[in-house]
Amino acid sequence: MLPLLIGLLIALVLVGAGVWFWRRSQVKSSGRDDRYTPERILTTEQVHMLDYLHDTFPGQVVLPNMLLKDMLSIRRASDRVKAEERLRKQRVDFVVCGEDGRPTFAFDIEQYHLSNAKAKAHQVKIKNRILKTAGVRFVFLKNGLHRMPSPAEFRKQLNLAALPQPLPKDKEDSSESRRQQLESQLSEFDQVYPATGFRDSEVMGLSGLMDLDREGRSSLSGGLNSVSAGLNSVRGGLNGRAADRPAGNNSEYKGKSKSGSSHLG
Repeated sequence: MLPLLIGLLIALVLVGAGVWFWRRSQVKSSGRDDRYTPERILTTEQVHMLDYLHDTFPGQVVLPNMLLKDMLSIRRASDRVKAEERLRKQRVDFVVCGEDGRPTFAFDIEQYHLSNAKAKAHQVKIKNRILKTAGVRFVFLKNGLHRMPSPAEFRKQLNLAALPQPLPKDKEDSSESRRQQLESQLSEFDQVYPATGFRDSEVMGLSGLMDLDREGRSSLSGGLNSVSAGLNSVRGGLNGRAADRPAGNNSEYKGKSKSGSSHLG
């Protein structure tokens, strides 16, 4: 009899405990007993580079670790679902915004991939193409401040590389022809300035960026020399015509001038 009572008592205790735990699990926690710990948002390298970009763009907003979906919207796409998926997958290390709050420059810190290098390079090209259609210049930064130029010199070169931006949606013309003209201008921008040292599909690195001013001066010097040669050629042609003109024509011209002047008198 005693063992039976002990077994019954144990069973009642277990049932009571189960009911207590069940009722406790149904009560929503207030969260007062929850505790949290901070996680690293930026690496030390990114912190230093963020300070550098703030010095490069004083007074402008510089944001780290931005997804493309939070920066860009789709103006037009043959497959909108896939276009949205590309925006969700792609991110950049830093974004610089203009006075209107829209992105103007995007940066990634240069990295060398030992595995899946070809696939990652392909994704970078896709990212660059997406940003370029939005008028956002994508540039690779060196993986160390000691390899970067001064902020003033870097800003000077970036101003040379800035892309024209499309109109905002609220100001964009609804006609298809206007959009096509705009995208045509964006795609042909690099052809207008051919001496940039990189192909249209490539991401601009620091070496290509720093060569812009020198190549631009070389191109301008060549253009000025061509213009000067053309002017000399035209001047030589005019002098030759003047030398070949008959004397009678010259005296007749003077005579007409005299008669004209006497008539006016």
